Amino acid sequence: MRTSTKFSFALCVVALAGNLAFAQKAAPTPPKTTSNPEKAPDFSDADKKKMADIEQRPEIKDAIQAAWDDKRRQDIDYIYNINSSAHFSDMSGPEYATFRDHYGQLYNNPMLQRYINAIGQRLVPKDSPNIYSFKLLLDPIPKAEALSTGTILISTGMVSMLDNEAQLAYVLGHEIAHVERNHAYAIVRMSVLEPALNAEKEKETQTKRAVLGAVTTFATGGIGGLAGGWNGAAAGAIIGLAGGLASGNLIFRDHNTVTEWGDIYENEADEASLHYMLDQSYDVREAPRLYARLQSAAARDPRIGLGFMAKESRMKARTAHIQTILSGDLKPQMEAKLKAGGLTGSSGEFSLIMSALKRDNGIIAIDYDLFAMARDNLEEAVNLRSNDPRAQLYLGKVISLTARTPQDRQDAEDHFMKAIQYDGVRGAYPDPHLEHALHLIGENGDKGEIKNEIEAYVALYQREHAGGLPSNMAILYDYLTLVGDTNWYAAPAEVVSTRNVEAIRISTAGNSAPLTGPQVISSALGPASASSPPPAAASQPASAPAKSHPAAKKTGGQ
Repeated sequence: MRTSTKFSFALCVVALAGNLAFAQKAAPTPPKTTSNPEKAPDFSDADKKKMADIEQRPEIKDAIQAAWDDKRRQDIDYIYNINSSAHFSDMSGPEYATFRDHYGQLYNNPMLQRYINAIGQRLVPKDSPNIYSFKLLLDPIPKAEALSTGTILISTGMVSMLDNEAQLAYVLGHEIAHVERNHAYAIVRMSVLEPALNAEKEKETQTKRAVLGAVTTFATGGIGGLAGGWNGAAAGAIIGLAGGLASGNLIFRDHNTVTEWGDIYENEADEASLHYMLDQSYDVREAPRLYARLQSAAARDPRIGLGFMAKESRMKARTAHIQTILSGDLKPQMEAKLKAGGLTGSSGEFSLIMSALKRDNGIIAIDYDLFAMARDNLEEAVNLRSNDPRAQLYLGKVISLTARTPQDRQDAEDHFMKAIQYDGVRGAYPDPHLEHALHLIGENGDKGEIKNEIEAYVALYQREHAGGLPSNMAILYDYLTLVGDTNWYAAPAEVVSTRNVEAIRISTAGNSAPLTGPQVISSALGPASASSPPPAAASQPASAPAKSHPAAKKTGGQ
């Protein structure tokens, strides 16, 4: 029986319409997007159910566990190398640089390490099943990190930005929360589940595309046979409509992108940290104040924002989120604590240890050319403890490195002289003597004093380096020649004693006590130095108070 043309066309249209309906109904619905960056991408109920089903598959369970084991293994190896940084003295320069660049370096200050660990342990929830360790890294970039193993790392750069112990408690509490809430595991889990979900959806999509293609071929074949009754334009319009509807509804999530929910985890950690702080009666109002200071520092030097703070917009969002918590659910508990006896902002111990930390972070900041941070840290260090020769020395160095005016150079010289003064008897720091000599050369100063200061530098350097000479001795001899001395010679370490070269003296004859700094210098200079005494500041007692320098901007106790 022959089928009429009109009836055949009707069958084709019905088939095509059914195919389009099938495609629209069966195609995966793309997840809803949201303009709020602090909300996770919305999965449909079908996607959530599918992920739950996928997670129960043995191979997926194994993949998640393997990824988690690998993450923890990497963290174990990483912290082992961090802890091994105490052996840097066994490494050469290039080895040290490579190791430090990859792993970092523990801050070699046991008292500060113990203090940081004590504050962190106090914040850990009493019912926590996790074991923690809190470690301080010598790194000028402000950052903090929680490892999956329970080790919390915080940099000297971050601690140097803090105004009080409450702000330190906030940072440590935030990292504790990442461990307590299993954020690292959640990220590893989703890194396996999302690609598996996307692969599943793509597989379904390919199957539906194949079905759609077969039906479309049948329908368009029938339409093509109707060329005598319908023009090509009408047929093309129907086929174009089918293609448009199909492609518009077969859109699925980008399977190459794993969702990053960092903002959500950060907000959750902030909220938990505020609760940990209140449990220990720390002033939670210090958290937003910390962000204000960090933003100010990052505005002066954007490199400071490369660690903990992330983008400026994100800092503002986190500050707003914290303020919302403080004025919302946490407000009654905070007010009750204030009425009961107040909240702790800081402690005497915090102020005591900060002078050393700010000094050492300022010193390493110079190596990174972070001069604004270095100067801030070192000025705060000398305000906290003005008789610290090392802080005075490096404050002079950073001012000298960035000096633009004669007054800047004089300010640097003043700090070098204070370093010489406060290091008087001990004589542990050779560098101020060389810096003072260089200043005098630049100012056409007294040649005898220049000579004495260069020789004092070499003598103290040798005592600190087992008799070894500075690597720039050829340059130092040039400086001595400039001031008219072409005779003075410093014996290298391997020349212990010869007929014409005296042995290097490290102690007085018949006395086991080591020489003082002035005795070492006097021994190196010899009787000829009597007519050219060392700088007056060097002969002053180390306990003499230093006059406050106008370059110091910060205030603090001494």
